[in-house]
Amino acid sequence: MTVSNSYSQDYPGYDELIVELSIPKIGKIEVPIAIKDQEAYISFTDLFDHFKIKNEYDPSSGIINGFIITPEEAFLIDPSENKIKFKDKSFVLTEDDFIKTPTTFYLRSDLFGKVFDLNTDFNFRQLAINFNTSLDLPVLKEIRLKQVRSNLNKVKGIVEPDTVIDRKYPFFKGGNLDWGITTTQQTNGPDDNRLNLGVGTMLAGGETNILLNYSDRIPFTSRNQFYQWRYVNNENKLFKQVTAGKIFTGATSSLFAPVVGVQLSNSPLQNRRSYGSYILNDYTEPRWTVELYVNNILIDYTKADASGFYSFEVPLMYGSTNVNLRFYGPYGEELSEERLINIPFTFVPKNELEYTLSAGVVEDEDNRRFSRFNLNYGISNSITIGGGAEYLSDVTSGEIMPFINTSVRLTPNLIFSGEYNYGVKGEGLLSYRTTSNMQFDLNYTKYHEDQTAINYNYLEEREFSFSAPIRTKAFSAYTRFTLNQIILPTTEFTTAQLLLSGTLFGISSNLTTYAIYNDRIKEPTIYSSISQTYRLPKQVLFSPQIQFDISDQSLRNINLELERVIFERGFLNLSYENNFLRNAYSFEIGLRYAFNFAQTSATSRIGNRNSSFIQSARGSLRYDDNTGHIGISNRPGVTRGGLTIIPFLDYNENGKKDKMEPGVSGLELKSKPGVLSYNEDKTILRLNDLQPYIKLLLEVEPNSLDNIAWKVDNPKILVETVPNQFKPVYIPVSVIGEVSGFVFLKSEDRRKGQGRIIINILNENQEIVESVLSEGDGYFTYLGLSPGNYTAEIDKQQLENLKFISSEAQSFEIEMNEYGDIIDDLEFIIEETQ
Repeated sequence: MTVSNSYSQDYPGYDELIVELSIPKIGKIEVPIAIKDQEAYISFTDLFDHFKIKNEYDPSSGIINGFIITPEEAFLIDPSENKIKFKDKSFVLTEDDFIKTPTTFYLRSDLFGKVFDLNTDFNFRQLAINFNTSLDLPVLKEIRLKQVRSNLNKVKGIVEPDTVIDRKYPFFKGGNLDWGITTTQQTNGPDDNRLNLGVGTMLAGGETNILLNYSDRIPFTSRNQFYQWRYVNNENKLFKQVTAGKIFTGATSSLFAPVVGVQLSNSPLQNRRSYGSYILNDYTEPRWTVELYVNNILIDYTKADASGFYSFEVPLMYGSTNVNLRFYGPYGEELSEERLINIPFTFVPKNELEYTLSAGVVEDEDNRRFSRFNLNYGISNSITIGGGAEYLSDVTSGEIMPFINTSVRLTPNLIFSGEYNYGVKGEGLLSYRTTSNMQFDLNYTKYHEDQTAINYNYLEEREFSFSAPIRTKAFSAYTRFTLNQIILPTTEFTTAQLLLSGTLFGISSNLTTYAIYNDRIKEPTIYSSISQTYRLPKQVLFSPQIQFDISDQSLRNINLELERVIFERGFLNLSYENNFLRNAYSFEIGLRYAFNFAQTSATSRIGNRNSSFIQSARGSLRYDDNTGHIGISNRPGVTRGGLTIIPFLDYNENGKKDKMEPGVSGLELKSKPGVLSYNEDKTILRLNDLQPYIKLLLEVEPNSLDNIAWKVDNPKILVETVPNQFKPVYIPVSVIGEVSGFVFLKSEDRRKGQGRIIINILNENQEIVESVLSEGDGYFTYLGLSPGNYTAEIDKQQLENLKFISSEAQSFEIEMNEYGDIIDDLEFIIEETQ
């Protein structure tokens, strides 16, 4: 804030300065005011320009005219006649109502509210103005529409970046390496040593992953290994995905071995708009972490409860929805195979046609040939029809199996899916979800009596399930009831399950009751299992689990476990288990510790039938070929993406990093997806563990730069992540210079600073780069000039309007400098023409 003292012989006594004006929904802006006798007078044209209210100033007569919102709301201010006309009213101004200088017309702040309904409340102690109005001003309408468009874009998944980094398809690119070692020694069994090695890279423009599994007890065969090459280009209309190697087929036939072949699809590998959700739940090991991936994108993760139960709400997307689950144990265990879940609903956007073609060889003893082609078309956004054919050699009931399918959203909460596979089966699923998130599913499958494609002799399957959340102030739970009936040629099996899982008073609990009935036996088998986790003092977790046979009124199994955090990143585990059915009991002690480079564990299990000792370690190496850096991590890195963010001083402003341009340290991001790390001098940022094939918006925090002369012109960067590599993101940082000086008004052999004078800054081509206003004491400054030659001059049109003349224009040079160049000796003298 700069204050200029005026002189009584020239002007009435007042001070000119810049203050902040607070506007609801907009924020704060700076406006020039004049203060006289503790009253504020606001620059009329500056305030109206901020609000984008039409106003025109005639410098010769001093008249200001325009209109507020519509031409019917016209106004005119004539200082020479001391009056304001607005609509059909006229207001008489006194000498204390306004201040007129050679450059500015100031109106007393309270008159903005009385005349125009633009209320300005001036606080003399804080030198600030609060603004409010009931009018729908143009600037407020513009901001509201911009917010609506922004919200709409968020719903549609549209972002508006400053810079877009295009995807590249290199022939070869460095990659990631995962490793894992597990050794097991047993007293009554063979020892086992396992080695897992994963390599992820880019080859021929495609993602290439190889996962090798070695055990000294199992022969090293191709069937137990995973290798896949996948090319993804969501912009290609014909082939958006091309996969070779081990492929996921979605087969109807029973395949108990992987398929090696090729798969083509025009389905985009990205999430489209979600139109609902589907509840997915199952069991794994207790307290294992489960990650949910939809179309290879991490959607959610959860931790299984004390019994191993977990539940997800899977978003249903338009287009193919491939759902994968990955499981991570507390001792660094990781399931090497992903569980591929087929959602029974396939919806395609209206008027779009999607296909998937798979062909290959089943890695079984007979090396059977397999192929499958399916086609889906969106009749509307709520109706999709499809069909295709599946082929599997040596299927005696028919090697070629044509099928048709449909998915229909009958109401927003009622969905039907059906498929008929000729000579194999027909099935239908009806799913209804209430507004309170209760879900009912009814599933029926009828198998062809003579089919041999599916490796069991079911005739029918009938299933009903109900699930619902339960929420109170003290209790949060999830309940599920399922009833399943299997019809075989000579018998029937009926199973039922009632589950209640939740948290009561901070105690994680799971109560599950099972019932199994066979028409060959008189009484059903019924048993219950209860599992809980208690948080005890000293960071101790106590997890008891008991299984009780209700039919026999006997205890089946008991498991007691204690776990405590030690050494900040370690966990000590003690447990006791007794299986009364097998008369087997065991004691276990385990220790796991997470180093920066690996997750390690050691477990000893001593029992009355067998004792075992297990040691394991796993981690990963990540190679950044942009900088030659090799990173370490205790998490898997294969299939994960990464970014190398390199900010640099762009001296020549060509947007490219040249050898002589140094890095910039300390740059920060507003959002930090993945795992963020810096190099030693903090000139390079690395983001690890990113999901591949997603468009990520990076936002630079401009205030994190150490120097005020450094500026990021494009802080919003859109980049598509790519697996198994660090994608470089170069961020040019402009080094800007500052120019400043004074404008003086010469009068009667003396001079004083003059405010509100326009100074134009021109480049070498005599083009105006920026125009600045002098402050009340005549001082002006501008920070934002690139290195080069410039000229500063007083605005000629303003001089003509004011009938002033000025001293000559002044040339200066902004030199290339790491910290920015400063020119602070410019000086202009203006005076009235004779």
